[in-house]
Amino acid sequence: MDEMTRKRPRLVFFHRLVPVSKTTAILVILFILFSIFLILLIHNLPISKVSSSNPSRYHWKRDGRRALPLCPLVSPLSVGWLDLSAEIPALLDDSAALRDTTTNAGLKEGGSYQPKDCQARSQIALIVPYRNREEQLTVFLRYMHPFLQRQQRHYTIFIVEQTGDLPFNRGMLLNIGFLEAKRREEFQCFIFHDVDILPEDDRNLYSCPDYGRPFHMSFVIDIHDYKPVSLMFLFGGGVIAISELDFIRANGYSNVFWGPGLEDDDFYRRIRRLNMTVVRPQSPVDHLRYRTLYHDADADVDPQRQTLFDEGYLRFESDGLANLRYRLVDLQMKRLYTHIVIDPTLALSND
Repeated sequence: MDEMTRKRPRLVFFHRLVPVSKTTAILVILFILFSIFLILLIHNLPISKVSSSNPSRYHWKRDGRRALPLCPLVSPLSVGWLDLSAEIPALLDDSAALRDTTTNAGLKEGGSYQPKDCQARSQIALIVPYRNREEQLTVFLRYMHPFLQRQQRHYTIFIVEQTGDLPFNRGMLLNIGFLEAKRREEFQCFIFHDVDILPEDDRNLYSCPDYGRPFHMSFVIDIHDYKPVSLMFLFGGGVIAISELDFIRANGYSNVFWGPGLEDDDFYRRIRRLNMTVVRPQSPVDHLRYRTLYHDADADVDPQRQTLFDEGYLRFESDGLANLRYRLVDLQMKRLYTHIVIDPTLALSND
């Protein structure tokens, strides 16, 4: 038997297993190729470059409304570094032109803003603890609104003001701002920001950190000659961004630090205890510079603060959001911010 004869039964057996004609096989292959082509075509339509002059390139929501494209990771509106020595005097000038600029940009009552031409990637609550620094607050608000708008952020600024004669309790105010903001809107992250510090460059991105990776943003500061300071020596106040879930896991800030200092160091220990990784932005150092605004030193220093800090690990679960007590004195939706006024005396009550 020759070679061809020996192979023929195998061919017959193969055709029995797959009884498909050549024409059918070709049609199946063409159908598969056509389906793949349609899938690729549909998949690529929404991610094509979108231009406001070509509305057909937008995708559509289920209710028929046109959906905006996502804002770019780096905004095309950024202007880079600003000389705050020249900017601050102009910000203190209560001019109608400045007010009109923020209003025309789309700022809503309560200090809320979202970009008109793209969909922001997250919604941010900016929480600012405050008392008796009116000039600094004026500069802060008039500077930060254009700054965040150039970054195309969706945000709301909350000013949490402490009344009464008790020493300033920054940690408690940040806890209160977190809870009051959560009651009003759904935010993906919270940026805790002192009123006396300003970013000099809008390429310093105010964005939401990943879960388990809070941002420490203010570590290149003029009072340290703009030299990056190690986390071992400075976690400190200034500007910290954290996700909602991470702040809840940490039980917020401690409420026992009356007067300046150590509430941030205590908070750093809380997040490290949960194995979170404190992240600092990877942008060039020149983009991360902060300028501080001068103010008189706070005289209300608690002599027991070091002891409170040393024993803080005993209170991580009981002291913070879990035992927060305060009286809401007033809440107003002002033009540039949501104003939360609180009385902290309940925190010292045994009732």
